[in-house]
Amino acid sequence: MQLGLALPHYPFSFPTPQPSIARRAIEYATLAEDAGFHQVWVSDHFWVDVAATGQPERRQEPAECWTLLAAIAATTTRIRIGSLATPIGFRNPNLLARMVTTVNELAAGRLDVAVGAGWNESEHRANGLDFPPAGQRLASLAGTVRFLQRRVPDVPVWVAGKRPKLLEVAAIADGWNTAWDSTIAEYRRRDATLRQACQRHGRDPVAVQRSLGLTTLIGRDNDDLERRWRMLQRWAPGNALADVSLQSWAQSRLVGTPAEVAQQLRRWDEAGVEQVICSFGAPFAVHDNQQLELAVDTMAILSSQRGP
Repeated sequence: MQLGLALPHYPFSFPTPQPSIARRAIEYATLAEDAGFHQVWVSDHFWVDVAATGQPERRQEPAECWTLLAAIAATTTRIRIGSLATPIGFRNPNLLARMVTTVNELAAGRLDVAVGAGWNESEHRANGLDFPPAGQRLASLAGTVRFLQRRVPDVPVWVAGKRPKLLEVAAIADGWNTAWDSTIAEYRRRDATLRQACQRHGRDPVAVQRSLGLTTLIGRDNDDLERRWRMLQRWAPGNALADVSLQSWAQSRLVGTPAEVAQQLRRWDEAGVEQVICSFGAPFAVHDNQQLELAVDTMAILSSQRGP
């Protein structure tokens, strides 16, 4: 079991507002490397819209995915990096392959590329990009996966998503990711669908790597966890957690003390997940810097419990 970090790179992503999103994101990549995280992942969007209940949406524009990955590749030495996930409609396959090749060269072979069919129609249309029906997008996704595997065979190509027809495409990829909340039962059902798709494609299901993104909250003890939950509620973009209980929120996320989270990670490991990608508070965010320290404590517990 490895731990990854969904890198903060949106205006809302940090404990306090930052004047330079990209520079701060690079600092967090370095922190993650020093802390012993296996990988950092960067989302690929023009923007996301965040709104409190009954309030107008506020557009949040992130640091651009592939530019940021290039910078991280050049400023880190050990940690793996990856996109999560690049919509195939954002760039033509030839351009994407050239970008992947360049970033992988800068990273000395530490790159993974996760691609998806794209889901935000307004984001595509507003930027002059086509948004064909789902069946066409899935066919294009499969074609892009095969194209990248031919053009950049030394870079693992992942597919991100959870719908059954998308899992059919994941069966031809090097890896599959789903995020940002899941119970083990839900994950096992999707994994069974993927295994069936692998069999139809004549592939051994274990040839497809598995990663899982989970929104994460860690506290030193139960009282500290409750305190940090209240901090997270105050921080959450759009007041999204104002009327949510910690107990209900925790059911499909990674939540607890370091020992409890380590136990949860062992269960995910038993379910076949090779890397859990932590996102502290919200997707691609670190709402509390001490969460990284608590994750280090969790990794130490996991390491101490491994057999010889």
